[in-house]
Amino acid sequence: MKLSLRTIFILATLACLTLQIAADEQECAAADGPDGCEDPACPSRPHIIRCAGKYLDTNQNKKLERVELENAINILPWYARGVLKVIGSVDKIMKKCDADGDDAIGMETDMPATEESCLASCFKRKAFKAAFFPECTE
Repeated sequence: MKLSLRTIFILATLACLTLQIAADEQECAAADGPDGCEDPACPSRPHIIRCAGKYLDTNQNKKLERVELENAINILPWYARGVLKVIGSVDKIMKKCDADGDDAIGMETDMPATEESCLASCFKRKAFKAAFFPECTE
């Protein structure tokens, strides 16, 4: 069986990727974090929830209240507010994330209930983290 140079290149690339994935999985398995490795390119919802609790929940009641979200947005530079338009206005965020309609996003109640609508995409979670708590490693 004669292989073309292109086929050999593709097979070598796949082998390298497989080895890198295996190495990454071993690093994650050895990570000391609460749920292993956190991919900076796609932060998980639990990571975002923990970071929001630390950086945005100013009264530490395990709820992100409308006023806390508004205050956090208001202190952002203008260019960061533009990025947040991808996520939506405070009203849209509350509509998507506040399952019980009490004008506060419960980190232990509303967030699990709104998994399909609130920060559901990797892009939105990354934008939210970049705007509010880029340094968070919770």
